[in-house]
Amino acid sequence: MTKTKKPSARELPLVKRRIIALLEKTEANGCTPGEAAAAFEKAEELVAKYKLDPGAFRWPPRPSTPFGSARSGPGVPKQPRASASGRGRGIGQLAERLIVEHPDWTYRRIAEEVNARIDGARTSEKSVRWYASQMRRRTSS
Repeated sequence: MTKTKKPSARELPLVKRRIIALLEKTEANGCTPGEAAAAFEKAEELVAKYKLDPGAFRWPPRPSTPFGSARSGPGVPKQPRASASGRGRGIGQLAERLIVEHPDWTYRRIAEEVNARIDGARTSEKSVRWYASQMRRRTSS
């Protein structure tokens, strides 16, 4: 069962912007079918988690995925993942990719993006700074 949480007045606009950004990730905008499907499902998950009205957002057509999706529409909660250890989640790879793709973003924003994309991630601004440092060391050697 997905935990439901009422967003604070400060947090609500951020959650809504995140959902809108996820819904803009479509195949028509250049995403792969898998990326579009993942973004769509994450938007559904956030709407359910924060008990928001799905009708308040412009939902694109459900993305086509190679294997199809058993889910039926906005508001259907995602099954929780079984969390083993924190290893192997791809946090470092995602952080490094975001550092390269978005050089104008702050380390804090990159950490927030990593935490939003990977369930259970607790990336901090300091850890993103460490990844950036490691990347500089690899390129200077």
